[in-house]
Amino acid sequence: MKVALNITREPSAGITSTNLSLLDSLHESDTSFTGIELNAFRTYKSPVIYRHLSPKWFSHHIVSIGDFPLNKIVKKSRSLADVEKHFSPIIKIVGEILRKEKPDVLLINGTYYIPWILSIAARKEKIPVVLWYAGVLTKEVENMTPSFQKIFQEMEKSIIRRSSRIIFPSKICQEVVYGEVLHSASVKKGIIVPNPISPVFTRTSQIEQSVERRIAFVGRYTPIKNIDEFCLIHKNLLKKGWKHEATIVSDIGKKELKKIPKTIRVIPSISSLDIKTFYSTQGLIISPSHFETFGNVPIEAVCLGIPVLVSKNMGCSDVLIASGLEKMIINFDNTEAVLERVMELCGQHVLPRQINNLKKRVDVRYVAHKIVTVIKG
Repeated sequence: MKVALNITREPSAGITSTNLSLLDSLHESDTSFTGIELNAFRTYKSPVIYRHLSPKWFSHHIVSIGDFPLNKIVKKSRSLADVEKHFSPIIKIVGEILRKEKPDVLLINGTYYIPWILSIAARKEKIPVVLWYAGVLTKEVENMTPSFQKIFQEMEKSIIRRSSRIIFPSKICQEVVYGEVLHSASVKKGIIVPNPISPVFTRTSQIEQSVERRIAFVGRYTPIKNIDEFCLIHKNLLKKGWKHEATIVSDIGKKELKKIPKTIRVIPSISSLDIKTFYSTQGLIISPSHFETFGNVPIEAVCLGIPVLVSKNMGCSDVLIASGLEKMIINFDNTEAVLERVMELCGQHVLPRQINNLKKRVDVRYVAHKIVTVIKG
């Protein structure tokens, strides 16, 4: 069986780590892959993160879409059909790649415009689509103008319509899609499978964590990740006299960087091997997202024995509860309760049985088997 999928190369992106975990687990198996990367930059470095995969088993196609600025296109479009017309040259190129590679299935990661482009090309080539949720677009665009929201909401729905099956990384994600995107609970093509976590985190011994007061945020700089809440927690802890170090790991522009308190250290996104070392220096990883379909970062940290504090609106709360780690989940609306929990959890020891329970649920071999079963079906 041959599977085509959209791939990315940003080290901190959940899609990148999820795809790599899946590909590494299935490498040289009877399920081969074709990676299609639509890159919005004019120039870019060689994709070294995929270089270890056998070229006979994994083919990698890169299409530059630097001349197709999404925001400008959406701004001058009245409907999703207008957006599709603008991207028709790219859709045609993707179609040619699919015709050449002849995949049995297209596995789509996410619901943004690149997965949308691939879904259109796949439908034209009569290739079945499996949608693997990685971010609910309707939630991601809540801060945009009504015209932008309308187009992106329709974009997400159109990907769902073209999909034969849907893989949800959590129950929360499934409920939000059914309730807020489709406004219907009658969809019968969904299955819940947690995101696979790289063996870098799941197949390693518990590391010696820092007992110092160090808290950190790791993730993209977007409104839905709620980075402002992390900054507020930091400032309130200092007011309480709780001395600590705070770090943000994210790619932040110069304009946005001015909004971050000077007392917080900011470092750019780093690879999975380097982030593993970073986790080991922290007493607590905080993920205050307004909503996430899953959330790989806190699960990676706990697999190493580092305590976390995550929003109840994150999909990974499912596996944390199932692993006996309910205390690491909180409603970030209650400021005082959050501050107390941060001070309680920072540097706390995570029990080995809790870590092992978690690792079993997100082990890439277990997840890959479920994904392949869905695709074959």
